[in-house]
Amino acid sequence: MKKTLLIIIGAIIILGIGIVLILRFSTPEDSWVCEKGKWVKHGNPNMEMPKENCK
Repeated sequence: MKKTLLIIIGAIIILGIGIVLILRFSTPEDSWVCEKGKWVKHGNPNMEMPKENCK
């Protein structure tokens, strides 16, 4: 019983860590973000600031 419980808890912890890593590395870090009507650099984007209006 104890061994099964430890395996389940370990699997949940590993799954949680995996989800956090996937979310961390799948989101863009280097982009332009619209904040309060102005384009703001987020990270180090390799493209120029967008020309369209930021709303």
